[in-house]
Amino acid sequence: MKVGVLGPRGTYAEIAARVQFGDSKIVPYPTITDVVGAVVHGKVEIGVIPLESLREGSVGETLDTIAWHDVKIQSEMVVPITHSLLGVPGAKIGQITQVLSHPQAIAQCREFLHKNFPKAELIEMSSTAKAAEQVSKLRQPHMAVIGPPELAKLYKLKVLKDEIQKGEINLTRFVCVAKKDSKPTGHDKTSIVFSTAEDRPGILHEILGEFSARNINLTKIESRPSKKVLGDYLFFVDFEGHREDSRQREALEAIKKKVAMLKVLGSYPKKF
Repeated sequence: MKVGVLGPRGTYAEIAARVQFGDSKIVPYPTITDVVGAVVHGKVEIGVIPLESLREGSVGETLDTIAWHDVKIQSEMVVPITHSLLGVPGAKIGQITQVLSHPQAIAQCREFLHKNFPKAELIEMSSTAKAAEQVSKLRQPHMAVIGPPELAKLYKLKVLKDEIQKGEINLTRFVCVAKKDSKPTGHDKTSIVFSTAEDRPGILHEILGEFSARNINLTKIESRPSKKVLGDYLFFVDFEGHREDSRQREALEAIKKKVAMLKVLGSYPKKF
């Protein structure tokens, strides 16, 4: 089986994919959107992408991509994340003037960066591994990377400082997207996205009330701009149960009549 991940080699998505799928062939792609596109076009059977982190919340590109592409969430996994500061051999922390990494990794290490590198230039990259690849290629002692310590061996770098993330616990929720979601297990979660037909007082309360009326627990709700019209939003909701369960099916049918667009992103075994 081929599994697509955000590349290049050594990203947290690859680490998560290897934990979940063992010896499957891992295929790296430059962006999350490319990973999802590879699933849509049948180039890989599964795509592993980050959905949200404990410290910084949802990954916007993931939400935007799964909302508009024909894929389903088939499973989820929660992976502990440990960030290290990496540099070229011979580099010293006092020399660092540029720090490269994925925006989420930079955000998760904001306190460390503010304390130790208040004047450093923070450069956002498409992935932690892409940042490591860049620093490895340029071999400049003033450049450092934030990412998993495993990147040091892959890109011939050295660990300058371990565990620089904020807080003692840092978890990231990854989802596996495929052409189909999972069958009911009795311990499931369903993710949906919808947009409202009109903006009026109480419309969101009215929609979410369909869950409350059936005693269905919501585990997450957030909004994202639709990027089609200013002021138009998509609402992402996770709730307990499978889309095929009777109460959940009834709620979805009721909601469908109240919204302009409803997409079931998938039902899958609950891990978080």
